[in-house]
Amino acid sequence: MSRLSGARVLVTRPEPADGGLGVLLRAAGAEPVWVPVIRLIPLLGPEEMDALRAEVQSGRFDIVAFTSANALRLLGVGHPSGSGTELFAIGPGTAAAARKLGWMPRPLPQEFVAESLAEAMLASGVSGRRVLLPRAEGARDVLPRALEEAGADVTEVALYRASADQASAPKLRSLLRDAPDWITFTSSSTVRGFAELAQGRGLPPGSRVACIGPITATTAEAYGLGPEVVAKVHSLPGLVAAMAAAPVDDNSR
Repeated sequence: MSRLSGARVLVTRPEPADGGLGVLLRAAGAEPVWVPVIRLIPLLGPEEMDALRAEVQSGRFDIVAFTSANALRLLGVGHPSGSGTELFAIGPGTAAAARKLGWMPRPLPQEFVAESLAEAMLASGVSGRRVLLPRAEGARDVLPRALEEAGADVTEVALYRASADQASAPKLRSLLRDAPDWITFTSSSTVRGFAELAQGRGLPPGSRVACIGPITATTAEAYGLGPEVVAKVHSLPGLVAAMAAAPVDDNSR
């Protein structure tokens, strides 16, 4: 029997239509409870978005790099027919979303973080190449800085902003009073959204925190939400596997 069997798990990310993390948790025997603590606010108007799609479709960019599936779904552009445009994805979820749109992503980086993605892109050769980075507002500058230093012509476009979803505040506070077994964070923005909506409340007794990777974990620590589990493989399956492998907490319900 899975160590997650019967565990109530708070899912703080907006859940995509395919079920994503919820499907994986149910397969492990857990009971996912969705409280999306952030909402994605598009920053480009329809005309601006259409113009960006047209640029990609024209083959203007040699490389398009996505650091989140959210940006890919929002842009929603397929591979430009007849062009040599390459697509790099930060992890398996983003790569899967790209394949649905007709792309053939380059091999994934060794680790699903910006630093490793930068290494993979630099190894492929980026000097003099036109690179599009469609991503979230306020994303870390690790990737564009590395690409520019290597001689790439980088175009950054902020497609969306992650904002705390105030509509979820009552449900979140009610759930925290009932102390879920696990609280999951899949990005730094979910940590910040949780902290804002929880209004300074600490972790409920018996609740354990799991983070998808080291960047998210660092943000959680900064907010006093230090994780008990950090996935070694920075993906949704990796997160569930890390939780399932965690020692049983005798103090949990």
